[in-house]
Amino acid sequence: MKRVVVTGRTVEEAVTSALVKLGVARSQAQVRVISEPVKGLFGFIGGKDAEVEVSIAQTPVEMARDFTEGVLKRMDAPATVSVERDHAEGTEYVVSIECADEVLPIVIGRHGVTLDSLQYLVNIVANREHDGFVKFTVDAGTYRARRRESLRRVAEQAADRAVRTGRPVSLDAMSSAERKFIHTLLQSRLDITTSSEGKDPYRKVKIVPRRINYHT
Repeated sequence: MKRVVVTGRTVEEAVTSALVKLGVARSQAQVRVISEPVKGLFGFIGGKDAEVEVSIAQTPVEMARDFTEGVLKRMDAPATVSVERDHAEGTEYVVSIECADEVLPIVIGRHGVTLDSLQYLVNIVANREHDGFVKFTVDAGTYRARRRESLRRVAEQAADRAVRTGRPVSLDAMSSAERKFIHTLLQSRLDITTSSEGKDPYRKVKIVPRRINYHT
């Protein structure tokens, strides 16, 4: 739900002003009168304008876009936000953030921690007034694809090292989504097994050569 609170000399004037801000017709909006106008002494001393709250229903996609834009604005991170359907990512929609190179580190954070936090909040906010659940992935400057490629190289090298040395290899701590990506990536290999160990946020993937009888 998108809401604006507007004042005017009359209720209708305030409502009209709110509808213009929201860019919708009266039939699409819900109006709540917060306070009626009060005439002042002699017509102007101590008077008070009318105040109204006008709200419109939003789709999860609209809420995801507006929320992301609002967060980036508060972060002082100028960016363009778009939302597109993308089943290839294993999600329903991708929220894409395009910004200058010097802004990207602020939006992404170390190992994507800021981006992951924003994605978590987007999924909560976009679905709180929606029946069912629409899943969003938030990306900035194709970071997700670049990060997956980096994780793929690290995981495959670690798996090869585990087989070569006959010893388990533990990767750096990472998010649950990244751990899942690595488990899925390596599950077809017959020479190793994978498991997760530790507690968040320090939980990590452990790669174990199959010939070792190793219990986690």
